[in-house]
Amino acid sequence: MKYSGTGKIIGFIVLLFLLIGCKSKQEPKTLLVYCAAVVKPALEEIAEVYYHKTGVQLDLQYGGSGTLLANIRIAKQGDLYLSADASYMKQAITYNLVEQSKPIVAIAPVLAVRSNNPKKIKAVSDVCKTGIRFGVANPEAASVGAVTKKLLQESGNWEAVKKSIYVQMPTVSDVANAIKLNTIDAGVIWNVTANQYKEIDIVKVDDFNTYKDYTSIAVLKWSKQPNEALKFTNFLLSDSNSINVFKKLGYKMY
Repeated sequence: MKYSGTGKIIGFIVLLFLLIGCKSKQEPKTLLVYCAAVVKPALEEIAEVYYHKTGVQLDLQYGGSGTLLANIRIAKQGDLYLSADASYMKQAITYNLVEQSKPIVAIAPVLAVRSNNPKKIKAVSDVCKTGIRFGVANPEAASVGAVTKKLLQESGNWEAVKKSIYVQMPTVSDVANAIKLNTIDAGVIWNVTANQYKEIDIVKVDDFNTYKDYTSIAVLKWSKQPNEALKFTNFLLSDSNSINVFKKLGYKMY
């Protein structure tokens, strides 16, 4: 049987559409999200929910807010930036990486110790005592580390505390896990992080009492799929599934 020229063209077009359809099924949409460690537990769960609802995958790159911001400036790719506190998002705006941001959850720094406070730490000055292993997140890499340094400088305690730091770590999660595993006795972490560990208690100290901040999210200017990025942002902030995950894990929407 011979096929006419028109028949061959039609057959080729049909085959082309089939191939395009197969390719779209094999390559689902993916959003690259630079995400501060403070919201990692919630974002991991929300990403699964979002994928099942929309078919859009989230490539979540976790780290300290400062480290992520530096990576964004070098890579110049990705779709969303989620910072731990407002200061890093302001930097992102200053660097012309984003145009505007939206707040997500409220956060505050706390002095954290192991459950039941076995070392009887009651004030920031106690972390300077002999035998106390005190850990902080790196002020140059993590938002909570930068806030810790700033607040202790304002209270006049930074120089003494700096000399007593047993270890610096990349993220707030690293500090929390070190307290959980008893490799340090105390550290400064976000209150929402402390809420997720039964092995951790909070010691109220004057140095941190008045400081409040919030995590925020923004679409990166060079996102190749800004509409999809905005859809996820709206889902994260407004969808009941997302809000319920945050509440379940001890976060308070801003």
